[in-house]
Amino acid sequence: MAGSGTTIVESLLLRREAFGFDIDPLAIRLCKVKTTWLSIDELQKSGIQIIAAAKRHGSDRETTEAKLNSRFDSETQEFLNYWFLPRTQLELMALISAIEQAVDSPVRDFFELVFSSTIIAKSGGVSLARDLAHSRPHRDDEKKPKNAISEFELRLAKVLRKFHALPLGVKRVFVLERNAKDLPIPSDSIDLVVTSPPYANAIDYMRAHKFSLVWLGHRISELSNLRGRYIGSEKTNGTAWERFPEKADAYCGALEGKDKGKGRVLRKYLMEMKQVLMEMRRVLRTGKAAVLVVGPSVMRGMEIPTHELLAEVAEDVGFDIAGIRKREIDRGRRMLPTSFGRNGNSMIEQRMHKEFVIGLVKR
Repeated sequence: MAGSGTTIVESLLLRREAFGFDIDPLAIRLCKVKTTWLSIDELQKSGIQIIAAAKRHGSDRETTEAKLNSRFDSETQEFLNYWFLPRTQLELMALISAIEQAVDSPVRDFFELVFSSTIIAKSGGVSLARDLAHSRPHRDDEKKPKNAISEFELRLAKVLRKFHALPLGVKRVFVLERNAKDLPIPSDSIDLVVTSPPYANAIDYMRAHKFSLVWLGHRISELSNLRGRYIGSEKTNGTAWERFPEKADAYCGALEGKDKGKGRVLRKYLMEMKQVLMEMRRVLRTGKAAVLVVGPSVMRGMEIPTHELLAEVAEDVGFDIAGIRKREIDRGRRMLPTSFGRNGNSMIEQRMHKEFVIGLVKR
């Protein structure tokens, strides 16, 4: 659950050895780029070459169309045809071809993220989607997407203006695609865990991330299967249920009384987080801390105090609770902003104003 990599970047800046794990392919790319030393001069030089190559590819329509037709399977192509205009597909194909041909990893990872940012944006980027950053996109046939190559050029210039290379002499960092329930780390070896788990009624990140991931080599079918493995997903088929500590079990039961399906989603979430907490405890040294940042959820009109339920489960698996503190969220500065007017009663509005910091200590 490394997410955007903030924890491991801060670890590096503090000269600490860091490990980051996630199952989201875009999160892994982002973490690797943010924790790898890159030369700004090399990035600027490569960027000029990529933009020039993309424009050349774009002018050779026949070759670019051939690449486009051979790159995707039928299901993925159907997805692209629905969400992207034909001209935008050609522009994006020209861009990704230029990126793949011009540079090697890890520099290529940097440019793939800039490429992704032309698609995943608050406005829906260069696709026909609206509300893409809210993870519930809808198609707008009246939308007139900007030229993808031009947008890439603008975003690259903006990123390079803000780019700061990691200082030399930082400790090692390991970023791996791995489930938080099964970490490749020896027991009793970690001094601190800091993470922000999904909410009980999780934001569906894959719904937005797939818009760029398909261009980076992932098939729609693969991403759909991966989506079902995310903690907090609504896929509950085949789950073996178990009881929880008193408060957690009571909330699950009360929600099941309102909506059996939603109750099962909550119960599955707590079961998965129990496994995550057990794995955190396994890798931590005795007396060391885990810090979790999590928000409440609203499910069928019930506010679910996720922080209280997770703290109860954590205590049950062998943690002491150092404390829980509330943190107010600045509504105006988030990637998922909330409105202050007519849409103030939506589910996302109700659950995104506060979060809680849970301090745990392995006993």
